[in-house]
Amino acid sequence: MASYIVLISLALASSATALMPRGDIGTVCKTPKGSGICGSTVKADCNGYYMPGYCPGDNTIQCCIKATNHACSTPDGNGLCARTEKNDCNGFYTAGYCPGDKHFQCCVPSPDPPAEDPEGDDSTEEEVSSADTEAADLHEPLDIDLDATIAANNTIIGDDIEPEDEEDPLVARAAKKLTRGDLIVKAAEKWLGKKYVFGGGDCSGPTKGGFDCSGLVLHAVCKVTKKKLPHKAQAQYNLKKGKHVKLSQIRPGDALFWAKDKKCSSKTHHVGIYVGKDKKGKRIVLHAPHTGSVVKKAKVWTSGLCGSAVRFW
Repeated sequence: MASYIVLISLALASSATALMPRGDIGTVCKTPKGSGICGSTVKADCNGYYMPGYCPGDNTIQCCIKATNHACSTPDGNGLCARTEKNDCNGFYTAGYCPGDKHFQCCVPSPDPPAEDPEGDDSTEEEVSSADTEAADLHEPLDIDLDATIAANNTIIGDDIEPEDEEDPLVARAAKKLTRGDLIVKAAEKWLGKKYVFGGGDCSGPTKGGFDCSGLVLHAVCKVTKKKLPHKAQAQYNLKKGKHVKLSQIRPGDALFWAKDKKCSSKTHHVGIYVGKDKKGKRIVLHAPHTGSVVKKAKVWTSGLCGSAVRFW
């Protein structure tokens, strides 16, 4: 009889608790990292980071430790810790360098592109002329079977060529192993002249009759690495499986991005594949520009160019 009374009492207490208004949100909490305010992780309105286990209620109620201007340092640069849900980082997020939950990450700002870049056009896209196309086509003279080379992965191309002129990019590239980046360029070059189609392109090749900018990139990367990228330039820029590299360290096969107002983490609108430099030292990008155009090469323009490229290989 006593046990029944205890069970009924517990049930009534549980019902009463369920009907009571939540009084834990907004209350003070203390953690080894410092004091904070209990808040809802669902709302994600913490101006800092959450610490579980220091607030009453379920696991969605956690202690919010305020952390404004919390400095962080990563291999790609220094920044400030910020919440990824707000998506207001003018650069890129890197996990593992800030305290607290997984959504509190280091925002490393993308450096502003120089006002004038001697290695690229400083305004808008400039199509490569026919003469420049031959000079800029660093890969075309290497006549290889792309599928066989990808399968072999470590095939050495032109190992019997004497690199008499080490400054000649064709000789230098032919006398060493092709990187996966080189193969990504080759995979995209196959479709030079293919028309631009919004939403076009997947791992297999063109869809709807062509490619858009992100479709061309996802195809070339997937062809070589088997990685499946999202079909959107913004999502590709923010993708964690990609490694951000400074523009001074880019290599053929890296993805270059352009964004409105240089807000690359939220307003990226275009992507292309870095090919290399032509004989005049100009950087060249291979991309699918816009409706009415085709897959082609152009000199890299710096207007809106993001301060870091992304390496998917």
